[in-house]
Amino acid sequence: MALAGLTGYWLDRDVERSELTEVQREILGLDEGARHLSFVVAGRDRLYYPEMSTPVYGADGQIVAWNYRGPRSADGTNTDTILYVSIVDDDVTLIAIPRDLYLDAWQTRINAMYYYQGAEGLRRTVSEVLGLPVDYHVIVNLDIFKNVVDALGGVEVNVPYRMRYVDVAGGLDIDLFPGPQVLDGQRAADFVRFRETVRGDYDRIDRVKTLAYAMLQRVRDLNVRAVTLLPELIETVLADVETNASPALVRELLPRLARLQLQAATLPTIEHEGSSLLHTDAREVEAFLASTFGGTARDWTEPPDVVLQVVDRSGRDGLGEAYVERLVAMGIPEAQLVTTTASPDPAGSRLIAVADHWSDADYYAELLGVGKQQIDRLPFVAGRAVGLQLVLGQDAPDPTPPPERLASLEVVAFSYPPAAP
Repeated sequence: MALAGLTGYWLDRDVERSELTEVQREILGLDEGARHLSFVVAGRDRLYYPEMSTPVYGADGQIVAWNYRGPRSADGTNTDTILYVSIVDDDVTLIAIPRDLYLDAWQTRINAMYYYQGAEGLRRTVSEVLGLPVDYHVIVNLDIFKNVVDALGGVEVNVPYRMRYVDVAGGLDIDLFPGPQVLDGQRAADFVRFRETVRGDYDRIDRVKTLAYAMLQRVRDLNVRAVTLLPELIETVLADVETNASPALVRELLPRLARLQLQAATLPTIEHEGSSLLHTDAREVEAFLASTFGGTARDWTEPPDVVLQVVDRSGRDGLGEAYVERLVAMGIPEAQLVTTTASPDPAGSRLIAVADHWSDADYYAELLGVGKQQIDRLPFVAGRAVGLQLVLGQDAPDPTPPPERLASLEVVAFSYPPAAP
């Protein structure tokens, strides 16, 4: 009886889901009573060691092939595909997050977060990037495409162009011709993995969406709720994933597959000339999410065109630099910020403004949750005229808010009570 009870608990246990803020509900276009499930689904890259390949030379001295004698695995430490998945009733939205999205705080791409912080770290990171809570993580190896497609008996896909690519070390031998065709599991996995195109990762992301639509259509054609295929699908899914979602939740969702309505999009990013790294703009992301979900984005106020000096008088090493980094992440131009360090100030944190910028101080006073003070003049710093000065006293809190607060993109991004010393 005890064993049965523990088994029942394990099957039904679930994570505590985040409460959406009013702002987040407006962005997602959700009514008060609507049930919302959110996931980050990430596919592990293939693990192999290119340096363990040796070249094979032809008669003319050119490399004609490679011999690879190292190990291979589907369980890589980087994530090749990252999807934010939102489920509201029977509506499913997939938002693909490019793997080259650069995280300033970690000085690395988002596809490395699973390596550095595990599944929970990747989940938190996606939440911060989108400004929305993410409750569940689902980490799969890309063989799940193969296994699920085979369980479905193949899927019909229109291959857009010739796909030919050989990677001996990676164990890839992709050979697909263009046109409508039924792909088995292996060929479906090849369809997703191919990225030898001009747009590279973006084209591959589009093919992930195409395969998702094809798999959903196949489920509808089979009427999965009425056939004996469902237990096999559940077994296939649970065998190939690392997740904090309970098996009970998986069993709840799978019977609904045939009636789900799917939409898929790609997170907008900013490209910089001469670099493969991508960045995001919080306002652009929010507008994109509102448009995708049929919600409403907030009206954003542009920061005033004035130099803000951050004066660290907290007595804590690096606090001023941390505030500047957070302000830049929230959209304040880095060129408008300077930081200096001075002796500790017990008077408390506050915003100081000269008369010409007294009204500009309201923007930062509301953003930072501090009071403001007017003085006659402020110093020049590095030859630049300072119009506003943020004094970080000994009461200044750490500038990194909890993930839910940061993710909500609330106007008040820094909270005071006094921080512990």
